[in-house]
Amino acid sequence: MTPAQLSVAWVLAKQPTLVPVVGARTRKQLLDVLGALEKPLSSEDVAAVEALLPPEAISGSRYPEQQMKLLDSER
Repeated sequence: MTPAQLSVAWVLAKQPTLVPVVGARTRKQLLDVLGALEKPLSSEDVAAVEALLPPEAISGSRYPEQQMKLLDSER
């Protein structure tokens, strides 16, 4: 499973809370990501992935403070 497939498979496992949005630039990238549909994650797989990066380990803002001031969506 490629990193892109793992990412999409994890998002698919979180439905209906999350919906995958794929930003493939090439047909090859799109076909790679679509491979996630053939490799669904079990609940044990999801737990293992989430154990690698627990929510409390993620912190900070999306962009540096100066850039955040320029975003319309963040006002």
